[in-house]
Amino acid sequence: MKPLLIVFVFLIFWDPALAGMNPIASEIHKKCYGNGICRLECYGSEMLVALCMFRLECCVKGNPEP
Repeated sequence: MKPLLIVFVFLIFWDPALAGMNPIASEIHKKCYGNGICRLECYGSEMLVALCMFRLECCVKGNPEP
């Protein structure tokens, strides 16, 4: 019974139809600050230019002008 419960919980949380119910899912990879994108953390080749909702970082590739 326990393995069946674990599989059921796994399927519920990984169902793409339920992804819209997660408030952070709609913010990740959202466009911001012109050509920036919201991420959990900027890559090494990107620069943090602003903050998005839920403490996400707005990242722009390269070194943009101030």
